[in-house]
Amino acid sequence: MTVGSPVSLIIKFMIPMCLGNLFQQFYNMADTVIVGKFVGNAALAAVGACGTLVFLIIGFLQGVTAGFTVVTAQHFGAGNMKAMKKSVASGAVLTGIVTVILTLLSMISMAKVLHLMNTPSDMYGEAYGYIMVICGGIVAQALYNYLASVLRALGDSKRPLYFLVIAALLNIVLDLVFIIVFRMGAAGAAYATVIAQGISGILCLVYIVKAVPILHLHKEDWRPSGHLLKIQLAVGIPMALQYSITAIGTMMVQTAL
Repeated sequence: MTVGSPVSLIIKFMIPMCLGNLFQQFYNMADTVIVGKFVGNAALAAVGACGTLVFLIIGFLQGVTAGFTVVTAQHFGAGNMKAMKKSVASGAVLTGIVTVILTLLSMISMAKVLHLMNTPSDMYGEAYGYIMVICGGIVAQALYNYLASVLRALGDSKRPLYFLVIAALLNIVLDLVFIIVFRMGAAGAAYATVIAQGISGILCLVYIVKAVPILHLHKEDWRPSGHLLKIQLAVGIPMALQYSITAIGTMMVQTAL
């Protein structure tokens, strides 16, 4: 990213990121289409009603993980590999903490959120089953988003896109299997999404282990630094809110409608 035409480098780096953001939303779109085709109107409406909540979760994770790796990109660009590795380890710890908190909060509060959004009673059961599976699988989303952000921090925005495309196609296959073969309804679509997201995260991890030796961390890299944690939180939390604030506005509109 520091050699060649800046404009050309930025465009080449940007396009896979934009496509990746689109494919992140593709999961819920695929779920909606397949559920509507093979389950019925109530299930279709249930998945659609949860779309904003899914976008809220994905947006928050995209923002917070991207924020945690800003420091990683800075150290990598400066050639400070020791500090870069420490930031990767620190970001992984913070992502783990955020994942646990977000999972617990969402699973505890989701029933109340659906009621506050005036979810109709005839679709509430399907909507609740769908979104609870998604919330239980937040760890899969966090794994992919953090590792993808680390790769992007090192200037590689293509591999995360490749792995995401594979996972999106896998999601369609699993949707069809769980819904048509096992007749799991909207919850089956959610399980398909979580499994596909987990696969994309595992692919990122395997690629890093096999092909990115500079990201191989050692024991000393995991020693916590309070100053580093504060910096990453100071960047990550505002970015998480920035990425997810649109979903909050859409939830208010959906509630009114």
